[in-house]
Amino acid sequence: MGLLSFFKSGNYFDKGMTPKCDYCQNGKRARDGNKVLCEKRGLVDCSYSCSKFIYSPLKRIPVKQLNFVGSLADEDIYIESAGDRAERERQQAEAEKEIQKKAEAREAALKKQEEEDAAEEAAETAKAAETEKAAETAEDPDAAESQEKSAENAEGENSAASQEG
Repeated sequence: MGLLSFFKSGNYFDKGMTPKCDYCQNGKRARDGNKVLCEKRGLVDCSYSCSKFIYSPLKRIPVKQLNFVGSLADEDIYIESAGDRAERERQQAEAEKEIQKKAEAREAALKKQEEEDAAEEAAETAKAAETEKAAETAEDPDAAESQEKSAENAEGENSAASQEG
């Protein structure tokens, strides 16, 4: 009962199976795969059957069934559609734009900071020059008076030249 019951209950030895010349003992599959060379009828279609049909289970090619070991997550078998791809590309483009805006803002802040530093440095050098001048005038008051007079004379000459011209 053990071994014979296995063969009787299987699909390969089922008596109620539909006859096809593809599974017949009298036929051989042709090279193109769509026809059968039958000893009784000649060249026939694979799904054809006649009254001389004798089932041969060794000629039946079983359909290979996939056995999954473990389970697959939905992400593993997800197929991306065109709409999904377009959405992902749009999100990537937005992210790149934001990154570019942040980089531009950083560059602008750095440029502004450099300009402020340059202005502070210029103000410090001007202040240092004034303190040097003040120190020189404190040491030599006659030189300071002569510098002031020469500056006034230069202004007077410039105004006279502009009135003549």
